[in-house]
Amino acid sequence: MPMPDYKVRVMTNACITRYDKGERGIADIVDSYGLPSADAELVLMEIAVKRPE
Repeated sequence: MPMPDYKVRVMTNACITRYDKGERGIADIVDSYGLPSADAELVLMEIAVKRPE
């Protein structure tokens, strides 16, 4: 069962915050949370929507 939308948004914002503070690449940050691959994909897609650059 995929992660609920609100959790995806929370994880997305956490990853973006860490990236903005100078931590590693975005993929490394998402991987550091140990999410199942389906949930990690949801977070990465949400990040792409919020930060297309």
